Amino acid sequence: MHRSYTCGMREKLLELKNISKHYRNQLVLDDISFGIERGHIYGFVGENGAGKTTTLRIITGLTDADSGTVELFGETGRKELARNRKRTGCMIEHPVFDDSLDAVENLKLYCLSYGIRDFSNIPQILARTGLDSTGSKRLRDFSLGMKQRLGIASTLVSSPELLILDEPVNGLDPLGMIAVRKLLQSLRESDGITILLSSHILSELQELATDYIFISGGKILSAVSAGEVLDSGLSLEDYYISLFAGNNSLSVASAHVANAKLSKEGKND
Repeated sequence: MHRSYTCGMREKLLELKNISKHYRNQLVLDDISFGIERGHIYGFVGENGAGKTTTLRIITGLTDADSGTVELFGETGRKELARNRKRTGCMIEHPVFDDSLDAVENLKLYCLSYGIRDFSNIPQILARTGLDSTGSKRLRDFSLGMKQRLGIASTLVSSPELLILDEPVNGLDPLGMIAVRKLLQSLRESDGITILLSSHILSELQELATDYIFISGGKILSAVSAGEVLDSGLSLEDYYISLFAGNNSLSVASAHVANAKLSKEGKND
């Protein structure tokens, strides 16, 4: 029997059912199932190569699963998924911008990619992401933190209900991470946006996420609320290590190695 993990509130926005994916002869996702429900911030946690980015790419339609079902806002058909993905903002790997353009011009391009020709929300989006004072400054002159915030801004042009973010604080200094964390918290608390994000930085996730989904070797290990982690008496880091130690395919020693990898920048899945 397959296990399906769901945490949080009752209105389900996204459900993956028995998703598998191969790249050439390598099994990347092995029959995974989990649900995402409205109003929470989900931290998607796993070592490099665990299958995080592949999962996010399948959710957002950037790649297809070999088998299984993606249900988004209660619908599974190809046309319905395409329509409902317009209710979802995503930043997978590195956002693509034109370095010769300023923030407003780049967001106009993103609006057009969504079929949006009304640009009146752009000033508000830039203000929400702390970029309203950039003026005509070209993207080539932005700091990494500014580029990451512009990446999040680009996900907001369609007024999404669900955000899918892959390593949104990767490479940022502590102040940059705090700025992104506060932004994501505000999007959830003020705008009611549900967020699924992957991150290697467990200390930052512990400050941000309301729920966690743990994946390793293409398999879902567990999905729990932040309260359950807190009740365990363990930090998120130690809880994560304990899952690996309890997994038959990994020893305690390899769990510590895997955890060490999470604290470093590396290649995405």
